[in-house]
Amino acid sequence: MKASIIFLLVALLGTSCSGVKVSQDFDSATNFSKLKTFAWQSATQEKTGDIRVDNPLLDSRIREAVEQTLTENGYRRESKGTPDFYVGYELSIRTRIGSDGASTSVGFGVGGGSRSSGSFGGIGVSSGGGVQEYDEGMLVIDITDTKTKDLLWRGTATRRISRHATPEETTETVNEMVGKTLVQFPPQP
Repeated sequence: MKASIIFLLVALLGTSCSGVKVSQDFDSATNFSKLKTFAWQSATQEKTGDIRVDNPLLDSRIREAVEQTLTENGYRRESKGTPDFYVGYELSIRTRIGSDGASTSVGFGVGGGSRSSGSFGGIGVSSGGGVQEYDEGMLVIDITDTKTKDLLWRGTATRRISRHATPEETTETVNEMVGKTLVQFPPQP
């Protein structure tokens, strides 16, 4: 019984830490079932001025994850002709401030002193929570019409990210954000 409670707590903590939040927006007049082939909007990612984002290794991971996810979902990358849609992305990293939430606690205590001082008691009251700074990554993936250049679909993912992640952790984070974003594409009626 005790082991199963510990396992449940660890599982809940593990899932709450990942916390990828996703959303989508799309043109409801688009017939997404006609989209079969894709290509990248641009061959290289536009520089943002943020050294954490302007990283060719990170760009490669994101592009690989997008291509793999789209391919697994039945889309084909078009390298010679005109594709049905273009894919583009933007990544930003923002510093956020978060708190553990408000909490209160009250404590009572009674103690004995020496013969001359007698006994004593105390009450302690605490409120507030811890405040910390963290980085949040936001990945926006756009699907654009190749003929009109109109935006057809946009998926957004946000997640806390580590400031000092290993390459493996970065790849895992990218794959998770891309996967959870593109699971929404194409939008379901």
